Amino acid sequence: MKIKPKGRKIYRRKDRFEHAKHVRHNTASVIMTFLLAGAIGFVGYSVGAPILAFLQEKNFFVTESENNNNPEITDTTESEENTEITETTEIIETTEEITEPTTEEQLGFIQKAPDMQGYELDISALMTETALEQALEELPEGLSHVLVPLKINGGGVYYATSVQDAVKSSAVQAVLSLDKIYEMITAKGYEPVAVINALQDDNYAKNYSASSYLKKDTGELWEDKSAAETRLWLSPESSLTQDYLSAFAEEIEQANFKILVCEGLSFPNFPRSDLDNLEAVCGDTDRYQALTDLLVAMRTNAPEISIFIRIDGDNALFGDLETMYAAEYLPADCLLVTMNAENRNDVETLKSLSTTVPIIIEWQGEEAPKTPKLESYVLNPESES
Repeated sequence: MKIKPKGRKIYRRKDRFEHAKHVRHNTASVIMTFLLAGAIGFVGYSVGAPILAFLQEKNFFVTESENNNNPEITDTTESEENTEITETTEIIETTEEITEPTTEEQLGFIQKAPDMQGYELDISALMTETALEQALEELPEGLSHVLVPLKINGGGVYYATSVQDAVKSSAVQAVLSLDKIYEMITAKGYEPVAVINALQDDNYAKNYSASSYLKKDTGELWEDKSAAETRLWLSPESSLTQDYLSAFAEEIEQANFKILVCEGLSFPNFPRSDLDNLEAVCGDTDRYQALTDLLVAMRTNAPEISIFIRIDGDNALFGDLETMYAAEYLPADCLLVTMNAENRNDVETLKSLSTTVPIIIEWQGEEAPKTPKLESYVLNPESES
């Protein structure tokens, strides 16, 4: 219960003596008036001076400065007010509710992009220890980070995960443990970086349809037919999706990875003809908030790991709204913005894509370009066009 502090009581001092002023108008003689006033003044001073001295001696009158210098004379109403405010504060503190992290300070954002010269492995390097050892030996010189694709487009998981839903849905495609992957990469002097495809996941959607987009008329899975191969997506609004990806984030953090890159963190391109048969969030202008909720859920399970978001540079250049929302509004620590030889002249535009999140350019090729010079970059040869 919140106690409303009382207002300060103000006491107004009343005069102890009320002086009656009777003015007599003597029209007959002005001189007599002055003489009368002088007589009254003389008599008043003669009688009043001893009385005034007596009252001051007995401390009937205390000046403001004397009151401030006297610790025994205090404003009791002020003391009462301070006590009431203190008690109110204590009540609020003891009844404060614990909420999920929402602010930048609570979520632990990093302040700037790390100095990164990275290289992303192919999934074939994760099949055996020998394959990973060989891939690490063949890396270009001058690298600081190695990106590891642990969950890829389609839903395949390329490590021995303990996330039960992934095991039950036969998503696991490799047997190396996260601890072993981390150990082998750090032994070569590199910083391991985990990469997961968040929402482009046929495997989990097929096995847990409530995690995906369902047609309202039939309850069937909605299929994305915009690409050459039909795909399924996970809905970021689904609690199943949030729990599934949060479990991966927690497991990756527990294996001592410091950075988690999320790709595929977007919505599919829903045809207008399909929107009427899907949930309202699919066509909402503020649907990116569902992506925010997903990232907050992942951060809640893995509060110490830094989350990077990979976005496509071409989409950003051509004004893709989902990409711009990701750049400005999602609670990310950093953006990986992909670019290639075709848009290399737009590097300065891409580097200034976001005003709120630091950016690292991801070059789609084997070697970083000589010009423009990139201080931080990630090489992604598998994405070379």
